[in-house]
Amino acid sequence: MVGICGVLGDRQHDIKSLAETIEWRDDEESAGYREDTVQVRLSVHRETDAEQPATVRTGDEERLCWIWGDVIGVEDSTGYTPRRDQSTCDAAYCADLLEERGLSFVDGLNSEFAGLVVNRDRDEATLFTDRLGARPVYLTEALDGRVLFSTHPNTILAHPEFRPAVDDELMSEFLKFERAFGICTPFEDVYQLHPGSKLTVDLESGETSLERYWQPHYRPTEKPYDAFVEEFSSIMQRCVEERRRPEDDEGIFISGGSDSRLLLSLFEDRDVTGYHLNDAMNDEAKTAYKVCEMLGVEFRFLRRDQEYLTNVLERVGDFQIFSSFFDQAHFTGFEDELTDEIDAVFAGHTADTVLEGFYMPTRDLDVPGLGWTVPVPVLDQITGVDEYAEHITCDYQYHRGPSVNSQPKCVTLETDPVAVLREHMSESGGAIDHHGVRYPSLESLVHTGGFYPITNNKAYLMYYSANQMLPTHYPYLDNRVIEFSLSVPHRHHVRRSVVNRAVAKRNRDLAEIPKAGIGLPLTYPRTVYSAARLWRSFKSKLGTESGSGGGSWSDPDRIVRETDIVEEHLLTTENEKRCPDILDWETLEELYRAHLEGANEYFELFGALSLCHSYPVANDLIRDEDG
Repeated sequence: MVGICGVLGDRQHDIKSLAETIEWRDDEESAGYREDTVQVRLSVHRETDAEQPATVRTGDEERLCWIWGDVIGVEDSTGYTPRRDQSTCDAAYCADLLEERGLSFVDGLNSEFAGLVVNRDRDEATLFTDRLGARPVYLTEALDGRVLFSTHPNTILAHPEFRPAVDDELMSEFLKFERAFGICTPFEDVYQLHPGSKLTVDLESGETSLERYWQPHYRPTEKPYDAFVEEFSSIMQRCVEERRRPEDDEGIFISGGSDSRLLLSLFEDRDVTGYHLNDAMNDEAKTAYKVCEMLGVEFRFLRRDQEYLTNVLERVGDFQIFSSFFDQAHFTGFEDELTDEIDAVFAGHTADTVLEGFYMPTRDLDVPGLGWTVPVPVLDQITGVDEYAEHITCDYQYHRGPSVNSQPKCVTLETDPVAVLREHMSESGGAIDHHGVRYPSLESLVHTGGFYPITNNKAYLMYYSANQMLPTHYPYLDNRVIEFSLSVPHRHHVRRSVVNRAVAKRNRDLAEIPKAGIGLPLTYPRTVYSAARLWRSFKSKLGTESGSGGGSWSDPDRIVRETDIVEEHLLTTENEKRCPDILDWETLEELYRAHLEGANEYFELFGALSLCHSYPVANDLIRDEDG
């Protein structure tokens, strides 16, 4: 995989032996650095980005700079300045900013990155990450005054002096919610660097100090909604333009929705290939094709076969970061096709989370006689962390499992999920601590809890795995988009779609293509969308749906029932022996039998598959107290 790892304050251990934990392919560019108290290993896609560290000399001081990410500009008190030359190394660009502004350059850096600055004369090093922690930095301080860090937790878990131990409560979060929240991981003494922060390490003493340089302050602006649409459209135009590189062959992941449709419309020269992933040419695929056809863009259909998810599991199993189950690494099965055909890819992932209140609490409408509840675009009030913990547990958007306050059947922990969440949440002076992440207010938590940090998103592995395959651009994670989101009143996030409106403003005909899964143009209000979803569900329940529906992703219920993924890759003697105690093996076997007989237990089985194929379990690194 690509990324950066290192050890700070260690005069002995050679981190070269751990470098394979950040290597994804054999053909990546790599670089290493070692001196008395600093060792760093880097793996990147582009040859120019391997030219690290970049060196800054100011007076008697010498500073070294490393960075991994997608760096496109910087903001300060005078305004925003886009990066003019994309051909140079990211580290060289950041080194120039470091020389000019000192470490404060990180505060305005745009948009996704993880980095390190070493001041050789002061014997200190500073780790930093972007505002949303999109390129997370995992670290431990449990090695006698040394700080071991990496953009993948496997580096820490594989260290010969580190003894991995499971935190049962946080592992239960992973199995219930598909991720451990905030800066937490399911392993004791392993955590993420706080999003939007800088951690300074004294290389002699090992002491650390943390500075949070950015927090998500919700400051709604009252103005006509059309003014928000105008502002957003202008921001997105710049976000796409500033990420393009003339020398690259570029692609875009295209769906039947509006997020990728807007991005594609912003490619003025149409010099891009649209990639759509699916099992068949269903409604979703046909819509994606129509969008590309209307804009005169080449359409590339990536057709999955029956064994696709098994292949994904084999590719990403030991690469598990405990933010998403393995099947969220959607595109890894077509890695060769993508890397052979294009140099970089654009993605609309996270737009609904950042801009359309995907994780915000909304009210439900009971449907008489059917026992259904249908979400309606009206914000539900959260008055404290108790209610927020219940919202996470019982809201269908937050995870794919049952929306009830009980642990998965195969989990041996008796503490209920809400109690586990509350154990890691607190309020003080109006601010909220949610799994080690500080939110300045409850409103801020409600607004950004699903994307600050971005690893709180249940589909984060799609983002992370795509970045491992090739350079990937996410315009919806731009700093300017995040600030825009925080300026829009909550009622607009849940009632309207600024993305739909931006598409309609830019190209009315494009917006008239019905949105897949809804069957209505983007010009319709979200209240009508809710009614359309209810009608489609009703038709499906009665068996009158045409059968031509279906989204982009695999049907996990069918995959478990029709392939041997569980028999061959989960219920094995080897997995039973090394499986952590938090999983009850007999229950897993019962769940599989029940699934084959008609129940739907895929969620727990996929969670167990993800855990049993993870690096620490597959390499037998986890021991009980007597092991």
